[in-house]
Amino acid sequence: DAPLADIQRAMRVIRASAGEWQLDPARIGVLGFSAGGHVAASLGTRHDETVYAPLDAADALSARPAFMALVYPVITMQGEHYHPGSRLELMGDNPGEELIRRYSLEARVTRDAPPTFLLHAADDPAVKVENSLAMFTALRRVGVPVEMHLFERGKHGFGIRDAQGLPVALWPELMMNWIATKV
Repeated sequence: DAPLADIQRAMRVIRASAGEWQLDPARIGVLGFSAGGHVAASLGTRHDETVYAPLDAADALSARPAFMALVYPVITMQGEHYHPGSRLELMGDNPGEELIRRYSLEARVTRDAPPTFLLHAADDPAVKVENSLAMFTALRRVGVPVEMHLFERGKHGFGIRDAQGLPVALWPELMMNWIATKV
């Protein structure tokens, strides 16, 4: 749970210092790409789990993000759509069913998950688009606001520079417009 501990701590420290940066601590969200999408989605679905011993007063603050923006995220560790490298790094060579379910974030979604923006290219050869579809379905099932944009082309890791000339290049504007309506 080291990645979850790190991101929980980061969210709490940012919230504790928000006033110094003239930020509203209630409007701080999380953005993650690929394996970082798994870390971001872990924060959104497991924010209230105790995974480290408190260090200071910041750890009394909520780690729940105001929103999640997940771009070609690794979500599932089960079935045929998991990302082999992420699964190996998180759970080792031969994980049991309990561990697989623990890190399959579509199975961890509750009504307390934050509003979520999902973005994926259908031709992604690294992280299958079914990861975003599974998260979308899980969030909708429990009534969490979710918006998803799927693009035919973009592959994996398109970011901003590699999206130029493709319809997926619109994604930053789509995400920022969505955030403006949610927080």
